[in-house]
Amino acid sequence: MRTLFYNGRIYTMRRPYETVENVLIEDGKIIGTDVEISDAYEMFDLEGKTMLPALTDVHMHLVMLGKMLKSLVLYEDTNINEVKRKISAYESGNERDTILGYDENNFPDQYRMTMKELDLLTDKPTLVMRVCQHAGFANTEAFQSAGIDDNVEDPPGGYFERDASGRLTGWAYDSAMELLRNRQVNDDEVSVGDDITTAVNYLHSLGIANAHTEDMSSYGPFEVPLNAYLNTLGPDKLKFRVNLLRHEQVYEEMVKKDIQYQPDWVEEDAMKIFSDGAFGGKTALLREPYEGSEDTGLQIHSREQLEARVKLARENNDAVAVHIIGDKALEIVLDAIEKFPVTAGKHDRLIHVSLVNPDLLKRMAELDVVCDVQPTFLTSDMPWVESYIGKERADYLYLFKTFRDKGLCIGGSSDAPIEEVNPLLGIHTLVTRRGKTGVYNEKEILDRHSAFEMYTTEAAKIVYREDRAGMIKENYFADFAVFDKNVMEIEADELLSTTVEYTIIDGDTVYQNSH
Repeated sequence: MRTLFYNGRIYTMRRPYETVENVLIEDGKIIGTDVEISDAYEMFDLEGKTMLPALTDVHMHLVMLGKMLKSLVLYEDTNINEVKRKISAYESGNERDTILGYDENNFPDQYRMTMKELDLLTDKPTLVMRVCQHAGFANTEAFQSAGIDDNVEDPPGGYFERDASGRLTGWAYDSAMELLRNRQVNDDEVSVGDDITTAVNYLHSLGIANAHTEDMSSYGPFEVPLNAYLNTLGPDKLKFRVNLLRHEQVYEEMVKKDIQYQPDWVEEDAMKIFSDGAFGGKTALLREPYEGSEDTGLQIHSREQLEARVKLARENNDAVAVHIIGDKALEIVLDAIEKFPVTAGKHDRLIHVSLVNPDLLKRMAELDVVCDVQPTFLTSDMPWVESYIGKERADYLYLFKTFRDKGLCIGGSSDAPIEEVNPLLGIHTLVTRRGKTGVYNEKEILDRHSAFEMYTTEAAKIVYREDRAGMIKENYFADFAVFDKNVMEIEADELLSTTVEYTIIDGDTVYQNSH
């Protein structure tokens, strides 16, 4: 049966602000626009609402998002006593708990809890993740269950914080924190499948039909999350499209397996590599030290180790997708991918690329790279990051318009659950550059169409789907998001109260707002 969507404001994203009167679909594909109405069509009355191609988040941790939606989170808490009360009262029913979203920047004097304080709140093995997910602290039970004591050696690419006497404080950073987190995991395919379902249902409510996610190394053997995706998602299952980045720790093992993916639904993606940490824990790798310090951050891999990973990807005809926050980390990564260029027809993914100096930007523009950026990092970071790196360097943060002006393809994302996943929050940031402390770097403001491109047409290019996704066009996916307001014309602040009325994937309505 053919279905005609009509009586709404339908933006195609083919050209800036282009609209059509109607869209005809059949068997999950668009077969025409501005067609003559026929009695042979099933009619979908948009009732004056606004329809766009469904949105994509190009960088998140989908399984973790599902867990967050079922867990205690602390992102918005600004009272440390209330945080302690919530942790003490938390009843998950699990043998081990992982709590998300601790942010010392929310508290006076950047208050950081310790292992001993957490011991007083819970006797279950408990890990509290910092908001950036690159650091966290745990109680004694969690350290003991992980077999970690004061004699532990710091792993490459991370460290355990110690007090003046050399005893563990409870805090761990990057690979050390990952060691703790992995020991907390007790997942199987069924539980991860439930996490995926929880996350996808939420993403549907936000008009999202596709997510690029990295969770192949965090839930036991990679087969656990991989099989959970393959058995949960698809055209005859829960309709949602995912692209799976393959973490460097499991990449080679996954390459050797004859994995049968589901084209356009569950697909493999580049090798995911970490080059540094994050600003919040002062582990982003900088060319010059942090303000008032001699510390330049954390280099996860030596140059030789990073080059070896890039070379391995090239030997398998693959691109790399590299987590980069600091300018020194970006410099080292660019050196590696210049030394080992990506295969013709492919592109490497630079994830976050937060601090970018002009010389580095020039090099990026000359390479086959795309950028996965998180607009709301700006609104989260700006109250405090300038004090970490100084005003002069802060002027080179989150240069979204400059990236586009240089011809770089940039996709919009949230890094959920690090940030709230709603794309309209990211789009609001792109078109206002406004955070808690005012407008930052106003010259980097994007127009509305360009902002939505980052979640539609540009996102499709990143995973080589520009011929079938991201636009309302003949032979493209019948994936749509329908909003209650005209998102291209309303005042920017109205985006924050805009809701999704319908999400359609593969021609089927997967979400309808019940009001």
